[in-house]
Order: sequence, then C-alpha cells, then structure tokens
Amino acid sequence: MEDNKSKRIDFVDLTKGVCIILVVMAHIGGAFTRFDEDSMVSCFRMPLYFFISGIFFKSYEGFLGFFLRKINKLLIPFTFFYVGAFLLKYVVWKIAPGVFHLPVQWSELLVVFHGHDLIKFNPPIWFLIALFNCNILFYLLHFLRDRHLKLVFALTLLIGAIGFFMGKYRFELPLYIDVAMTALPFYVAGFWIRRYNFFLFPHRLDKLIPLFIIAALAIMYFVAFTPGMRTNSYHGNIFQFYIAAFAGIFMIMLLCKRVKHIPVVSYLGRYSVITLGIHAPILHFSGQFASRYIHNE
Repeated sequence: MEDNKSKRIDFVDLTKGVCIILVVMAHIGGAFTRFDEDSMVSCFRMPLYFFISGIFFKSYEGFLGFFLRKINKLLIPFTFFYVGAFLLKYVVWKIAPGVFHLPVQWSELLVVFHGHDLIKFNPPIWFLIALFNCNILFYLLHFLRDRHLKLVFALTLLIGAIGFFMGKYRFELPLYIDVAMTALPFYVAGFWIRRYNFFLFPHRLDKLIPLFIIAALAIMYFVAFTPGMRTNSYHGNIFQFYIAAFAGIFMIMLLCKRVKHIPVVSYLGRYSVITLGIHAPILHFSGQFASRYIHNE
C-alpha cells in the first residue's frame, strides 16, 4: 500500500509539472504560442489544472475551516503575486521610465475587478481566483454525494453548461465566477478519480495505455479547438469543448502514469503555484529590457 501511495504521488506531481510547463510555454510567445494553438494543447491545458486540483480536494473541519484554508492556499498567494508584480513594475518604471510604452498607474491594481481584463503585469494568476471559486462551488455540492449522488452529477453538468453558455453569450460574472462554473465538471472529475483510486493505482489495463493515448489524440484531432478560459469564450460547441478537454486530460494523465516520475518536472509540479506566480513577471520584464536595450544595441 505504501508503495502504491508513493507511486500515486509521483504520478500526480509529474502531471502537475507537465501542466505548469505547458502554461509557461504558452506565455513565452513566438514558436511556443504557435505550438500551443496549433497542436491541440490549448484545448486541455487549463482544464487539466482544474482536474488536478480536484484530485486534492479535502473538506477539512467544516466550511469555515475549508474557506480559511483556501484563502491561505489560493487568495493569499494571489495577493502576493498580484501586488508584488505590480510593485516590481512600478519600481522598474520609476528607475527606467522608458522601459514601458505607457506610464504605470496605481489604478492598474483594480484591473482584477474589471471583468476578465488581462492582468498585464502577471496574466496567469487569474487562475487562482477562478480555482478558489471552483473549490467553494464544489464544497457546497459534495455534501449531497452520499444521499443524492445523481443530483450531484446533474448539478455539476448543469452548472458547467450554464457557465459555458454564459461565455458563449458574453455574460460575465465578477472574479471569474463564470469561469469556475464552466470548469466545475473538470474539478469534480478529479475528485472522483481520487475518491475511488481506480485510475491512480496500478491496474491490469495499464498495458493498454499506448492505445488509450492514441485514441485520445484521435478524438482531439477531430473535435479540439482553442478555448479562452480566462475570458470564458469558446467558438466551438459545448460537446467539442468538454470531450476534447477530457481526452487531453486523460492522455496526459496516462502518459504520466506510464512514466511515473521525472525529478525536475515532478518538483515543478509539487510547487506549481510558485511557478505560476513568478514566471510571467520574469518573462514580462526580461522581455521589456531585452527589446529596449539589447535590440537597440
């Protein structure tokens, strides 16, 4: 049992590591952006992150305890990376005003309250707010699972569909609540995978993993499109979105289950929130300096 538990942790950490690497690649730009959009990766990258988060769901000691823990794990890191990235941008602008095309204004700190506007000084951390809301949504649902399991699944699908069509018809909720609704089916799927362990432990069907991966690739090839989860915008239909995303999720999960552990990637997965919070400011400021000073030279 201990051996299985160890393998399961390595396997999930590796999956988280692959996920955060895909997120970083999408923000590097250039050839990486084309790879992200043209290779079906974008259809499952952010859904995978919600799915993995569902694997780690714990109800703790009641709603208040759960709420405070999620504030500590998600909203406090968000605030740190949000304010920290802005202050770094402000200090750089004060020292070298010409680095940025426009002056840095304190009003930029309010961007998170402006619908789904891009957080230019640290774009990817929107996910932490959306994930916080997704946690709260599922916490309210999971109490029904013992006596009303079918109702839990029905409500999950209903909430996901409402979130998706809110995006299709451009009806936005503040603080990415609509995004959390769309992502709820991925989060719930991760929870049930963890609860029953039929996927995380070694299984006799693991020998068929290569075939399952090929099948997932085939599904994505025919139905995948590039979703905009931050803005909750989708040009494909709801079936394309969820089918392609789940195919990609299970493809990566199966691949990581087969590989089990890659030290550096698994380490990044274990501390993925840190990587999520710091990589964009590093890329942003290094790019600004390079374009201004190196290019000019």
